[in-house]
Amino acid sequence: MQLKTTENAYAKINLMLDITGIREDGYHLIDGVMQTVSLADRLEVEFEVDKATRIEIRIVNGKENIPADSSNLACRAASAYLGRICKTGIVKIQLRKEIPVAAGLAGGSADAAAVLRALNRLFGYPIGTEELCAVGAKLGADVPFCVRGGAMRTEGIGEKLTPCAGLPECFLVILHRDDLPFSTPRMYAELDRVHNRFSNHPNSAEKVEKLIQVLRKGDLSAICERMGNVFEEPAILLSNGRIEELKSLLMRQPGMMGALMSGSGSAVFGIFAKEEDAQIACDVLKQQPGINAWLCNPISKEFCVC
Repeated sequence: MQLKTTENAYAKINLMLDITGIREDGYHLIDGVMQTVSLADRLEVEFEVDKATRIEIRIVNGKENIPADSSNLACRAASAYLGRICKTGIVKIQLRKEIPVAAGLAGGSADAAAVLRALNRLFGYPIGTEELCAVGAKLGADVPFCVRGGAMRTEGIGEKLTPCAGLPECFLVILHRDDLPFSTPRMYAELDRVHNRFSNHPNSAEKVEKLIQVLRKGDLSAICERMGNVFEEPAILLSNGRIEELKSLLMRQPGMMGALMSGSGSAVFGIFAKEEDAQIACDVLKQQPGINAWLCNPISKEFCVC
């Protein structure tokens, strides 16, 4: 038996990201709001019954820093899924990369989540959303959100998800420099060095709740005023100000309403109310040396995964 399907792996941005504490095992506790966006990788996933399990991946247009072996999170997701449903076989994954790597956009987590959704569909949805997210949580903190998509309040280490209103109709321009790859562990280490204050952070919940309130109202100006990311300060220091330069480039574009770094960096996004303004800004910024730019939209509806 041979089964085949395709699946998009959508990027995410953080409209709010704060740290509320550190667990005894060293994991940081977060509070914030994640939003799915239309920038996406494309995956073809094929399964063939076999007595042994083998996972293969081919990167169609990726850079050299994307592993094409079992260490790739997409491969690990396939292996974890087959283990969960007690199946063996050959999984072949073809991955067309669009989401930049080490950018704070959950590119690897999105790929893993897409593989989980694709395999679950191929096998006739044998497990539900919660179980699929539980499989994803063992792969990475962002994977459960990427499995579900939409807009969510994220707490714990990222595994506690509460649906909330997402961005209203608007247009996003995402900027990234290939020479600014930030690893998540490095950013957390830098954050600990800069801010030694995570044992008690009472204002985090209030900030997130106020952002969720204005998201519910659909007030784009108020949303942009409420956005925040605790990683921006250490990222600016590590990048020698180049993150701040990316934000400044966006802020100078006509019609730009707000800009923020996503996740632990290093991508920066800007929000526009009008598509024409966003398209012009994207076209202009693409001409800047060393800068990649994408025009995309928010996706606030959860994916159908079961």
